[in-house]
Amino acid sequence: MRRARDGGSRAGAMRRAMSIWMPTLATDLVRRRERRTNTDGAPEDERALLLVAQGSAQARGAQVVAHCCDRARAGGVRVGMPAGEARALFAPEEVRALDDDPARAAADLERLARWAWRFAPVVAVDPPDGLLVDVTGCERVSRGERNLVRSVMRDLGRLHIASRVAIAPTFGCARALARFAPHRGSIVGAGEQRAALAALPVAALGVGFDIVDALAEVGVERLGQVMDLPRSGLASRFGDEVLLRLDRALGQAIETIEPVRLAPRFLAMREFDGAATQIEAIEQTARALLGEVCAQLERRERGARRLDLELLRLDASPVRVQVTLGRPSRDAKRLWSLLGRRIEGVNLGFGVERVALGATRTGPIAHEQRGMPGVDGGRDLDGERALAETLDAMANRLGAQRVARIEAVESHLPERAFRSRPVLEDGPRLRARIAPAARPTAMLGRPAPAEVMCLTPDGPVVSLRWRAGGGRIVASDGPERIGDEWWRRPGAGSGAGPTRDYFRVCDEAGRWWWLLREVETGKWFVCGGWM
Repeated sequence: MRRARDGGSRAGAMRRAMSIWMPTLATDLVRRRERRTNTDGAPEDERALLLVAQGSAQARGAQVVAHCCDRARAGGVRVGMPAGEARALFAPEEVRALDDDPARAAADLERLARWAWRFAPVVAVDPPDGLLVDVTGCERVSRGERNLVRSVMRDLGRLHIASRVAIAPTFGCARALARFAPHRGSIVGAGEQRAALAALPVAALGVGFDIVDALAEVGVERLGQVMDLPRSGLASRFGDEVLLRLDRALGQAIETIEPVRLAPRFLAMREFDGAATQIEAIEQTARALLGEVCAQLERRERGARRLDLELLRLDASPVRVQVTLGRPSRDAKRLWSLLGRRIEGVNLGFGVERVALGATRTGPIAHEQRGMPGVDGGRDLDGERALAETLDAMANRLGAQRVARIEAVESHLPERAFRSRPVLEDGPRLRARIAPAARPTAMLGRPAPAEVMCLTPDGPVVSLRWRAGGGRIVASDGPERIGDEWWRRPGAGSGAGPTRDYFRVCDEAGRWWWLLREVETGKWFVCGGWM
């Protein structure tokens, strides 16, 4: 692995682009599929592999080599060569030819892009055999860019896919190094693109063969020579593409990629002939798309947990509207009551060209017995559904974090026996098993100190005095001794920890209070009461 200068991951905001080139991807995937389907233990076919396709009009319809393996390339086969000439370079038993499948190759490349999400969240395909990855800041996960490059090549090697990887400040520079650098792994620091590209051939820019041949006729074969030429003469003789690609590789022109996104399984889309500028048209279209998505969900017996609406505007970045639900639903009327409110305030700009609606999170909807004449249905399904709709409306209007529910936690300590969780979050699959015990309906935020008189240290309590008053106790129940959860504390196993006795007491006014006494210190506190 070669690095122009080992500067590490310096600036956090500075772009770091990675290019992954898989020179024999098509044939590697063919061999991988054969290896996976070989269940009888037959030896692997090691013959030279050619993938052939129909040639261009100049080739008069003859088959040409679209892809070839390393063994075929070592034997003299080149992409674009007539298939008959390529076969003639080997003995009949040493070569085999299969039909190329471009559609399947494109789908495989997109699956590899999703596989590459393990290294960075922004991945784009670079057809026909490459990937472009924005690894800005991701080197920290792999403890440096050098380890990141090694990880990519190692993991692709486990998939039996040969690869070459480069990291640079621009995608153009990384792409050129991945394909034409003398080393399989290259890393270029910020501001070092010119020195790294100088020795590479002109074809590293990705320009057409006609431009490469035209430059070769005047003795220009390396990018360093291209950079030394006057820009005005270069553009007038060879077009603007050379300057544009060179500027992108050097970081002097804007460079973007189209990342692969996880397409929702339930999606509906509309494109307008012209830009739509009226909010009524957008609402009508969104409502129609919602009906299509609900129909898709019904066929799969699922319901939406989150809806994402994207409006592609003519003059600005897309607008995205999101609606989250606490329980799955495919009721179009209910979903529109949540989605329609969010669309009302959307800025349409100079118009919307496309509207897309997808259910990006879904959940199964089980069949429910609605009831039979003369038979009690048991559960109040209408009541549960009405409560869920109310909570969804509150959470989407006030904010997901502002509407919460109290959830039981498997703990015998009162302060740890519950927690607050947003209503739209998924609850735990295993509900906590809470032992039945008398617990107050209202708890104080912090136990309040109290003065208590008992007949004996273990009760019963005869009088209580604290900040809310006090007086004689007419009924006392306890103690209920609860020890500390020692396994949750650092140094668990010592067995040491506060032990508390809890009492239920009733004063002269008929109010019930929950008291605790620390066994070690003898201090009393009021924790809450039954209201």
